[in-house]
Amino acid sequence: MIAASVARSPTLSRARVSHRASASASASRVVLARAVNVGTSKSQEDMGGLGGDIGARDPTAGEIESGFTSKVLGHADTDHILQVPTEMSDMVKIVNKTCVADGAYAEKLDFQGQEVLRKQVWDWKIRPGRAHFECLRREFTVRDGEAENFVALVKGVCDAEGWPAATAEATSASAALVELGTEAVKGMSTNDFILAAKIDACEEAMALVVKEAPKKRNWF
Repeated sequence: MIAASVARSPTLSRARVSHRASASASASRVVLARAVNVGTSKSQEDMGGLGGDIGARDPTAGEIESGFTSKVLGHADTDHILQVPTEMSDMVKIVNKTCVADGAYAEKLDFQGQEVLRKQVWDWKIRPGRAHFECLRREFTVRDGEAENFVALVKGVCDAEGWPAATAEATSASAALVELGTEAVKGMSTNDFILAAKIDACEEAMALVVKEAPKKRNWF
């Protein structure tokens, strides 16, 4: 009887609600603090989309109980991003933007600017290019004999955007190399990231790419 009355106690119920609200507010402050302290400008955050690089942490017991995972996209490496409404997502995705030959989009990005945009083109690596400056680099494996056709499609995307690739060539009958960088600034600009996203979104070109088999992982 004592246990039952305690379980029904409105005082304890209010205490639980208050505790959960406090945990939620605390979690919000953590996320906000990280968002404020990443050192990126508002325009960079807007361009990167999905909150930019605000870091990640393990969820608290209160957050797990609240079912917060229904509102979060996660990955095994714990690099999480918050889901946003489709309309907002469409606004900030760089694949929906257009290359601009001059102005901010053509300026050299610093490390923080690169990290904000890199979240949207995960398959591209930042590497020293053949032109001896950092660029976005991706090596594609395509169906045998289709490398030249693939390169032609990539160049078509570049021509449509009015922004050239630093390198786009077939390295064999079944492989192609694409490097995206801005010669004028000896580095990467926003335009290069937009172009990478556009290439990834080219269905005709991606249809020629041979998908790698998922890597086996052992969990201990």
